[in-house]
Amino acid sequence: MTDTLIAACCAAALCLLVRSALGLARDGGTDPSAEARSVTFGLYGGLVALLTLGLFIALT
Repeated sequence: MTDTLIAACCAAALCLLVRSALGLARDGGTDPSAEARSVTFGLYGGLVALLTLGLFIALT
């Protein structure tokens, strides 16, 4: 059960970080709100990754 929870959290963090990287790498995008949205996704991804690491340490 905990393995599945940790795997789901890792997948969610990875999806957020990939979405952030793709948004920032988009060519010709000078829209500041789109850039801010990508940075926000990156911050959320980092936060989920840190929480997953804490969960992993606490449960193992």
